[in-house]
Amino acid sequence: MKWKVSFGIVLVVILIAVNWFYQNRSEAVYERIIHQDGYTLSLVKEGIATEFFLKPEWIPERVGEEKRLNLVIEEKFDTEIVLEKVAKREKDFYIQLNTVPHPNRTSGQLLSTSLIENGSFTSTGSFNKWQVTDVAGDDLLGGSFGTGEGPGNLSVISVGDTDREKFSLGANVRYSGYYLYGYQKLPREYASFWLPILFTVLLVVVLSVFYRKRSEPENGLVWKLVGYLLLGGFTFSLNDTRLPLGFVVYWLFFRKPKPNRSIKHKAALLGLLLYVSQLITPGIADVLDSKPRDMVIHNVAIEQLGLDGVWKMVAARGPVSSQAKLQSYEAVVSSDGEVKKLAFHLVDRHERGRYIHTEAVYDVSGQSVELRSSSTDEWLQYPRQIMAEDFFDRVQSLHLMDLKPSGGDHPLVKLELLHDGTQVNYGVKDADTFGVDEEGVYKIRDEQLPIQANLIIACGVPQSTDPVFNCEDPTNYLFDIVGGTMR
Repeated sequence: MKWKVSFGIVLVVILIAVNWFYQNRSEAVYERIIHQDGYTLSLVKEGIATEFFLKPEWIPERVGEEKRLNLVIEEKFDTEIVLEKVAKREKDFYIQLNTVPHPNRTSGQLLSTSLIENGSFTSTGSFNKWQVTDVAGDDLLGGSFGTGEGPGNLSVISVGDTDREKFSLGANVRYSGYYLYGYQKLPREYASFWLPILFTVLLVVVLSVFYRKRSEPENGLVWKLVGYLLLGGFTFSLNDTRLPLGFVVYWLFFRKPKPNRSIKHKAALLGLLLYVSQLITPGIADVLDSKPRDMVIHNVAIEQLGLDGVWKMVAARGPVSSQAKLQSYEAVVSSDGEVKKLAFHLVDRHERGRYIHTEAVYDVSGQSVELRSSSTDEWLQYPRQIMAEDFFDRVQSLHLMDLKPSGGDHPLVKLELLHDGTQVNYGVKDADTFGVDEEGVYKIRDEQLPIQANLIIACGVPQSTDPVFNCEDPTNYLFDIVGGTMR
């Protein structure tokens, strides 16, 4: 009999394990991600490209012939881009690409040929996304080709037989139709779910111990202990205040039972503890569930994504939302536009009223972003701080990364947002002060001051970037000026 019970337990464990692995295989996780079933999915950048050299021997000659290559031409953003095949049809041949994602169960990034918005998948056309050139970089086809996308992430270009001879020396093929998405699993309130379960299990165990320590036999003792427990834990709510009415009733009328008096009294006290737990458990669960977590986001190349793409990837995968505010921003850029250092501080309002602070530090060599998080109960600057999404959009539209000190050329330039991300009433005269708008940079005259605007400073860095000392030729730039441009 025992071996049957053991066999049944082992069988149940095996079935649970098999089901878990089946539900969490890459294909199943990918489907849940793109359909946003338990995941958030955010567009980070469009127009991600791949390119490869098409060898002439890969092009079949007979109608119906296929060259099954299954060649991984590039791996990026947790996705393999595969040249699946080159096939010959009656009047043309076609090249077929596909993607093989390798999703993470918690957060990550992936490529897709579809624009995914509000749960719908849209194909935006692929004709302008293909480019075929010869070894010298000259266009081979002049727009004379066909394209197609789907199902899934398939992308196809077809070339007529009349252009076949142009591929005798091979060709460079480029496809720029991929959308880059960041995703993360929706947070579950584990503490608020598990704490009541654990407390219930503890109550059952303690009641079992009480029952084993009974001093004399008594009919229905188990149910009586449960009754004393529930009576001791019964509460009465008055203006959102819970009062331990049940334990008061027990103390007045039931605290002197004759048989098994000791364990019944302990059961009632356990019920009082249950009442106390109702007061403190939500607070404990709130702290545990809302505690921010540190993380590192890998494979984030700023030269591919741009600064705006780095921010969008952080918002898509990090412990922040698109509604986060910007507390600070600092970048060091070389004279040729290469980012040498990047760090920014985000502040986000948690749904329970707390403020989540996230320090994002970009690792240039490792192409990753380290996120260090903390929380505060209050943040007075929050309502006046600039939206992070708006700031990074302005960095792009106003070319703020191109700002330079006015005192001369510097190999490294430090850019820093001042005043905790809030607008400043700027009135510093006899200083190098400029305004920035969509038309470019212009000089601010002393008689135009004071001006309310966001302030960013640019200065030269003489040697090291970490730490940054002796900032030279500091120059003040005002953008998003209240009342409009000061030209």
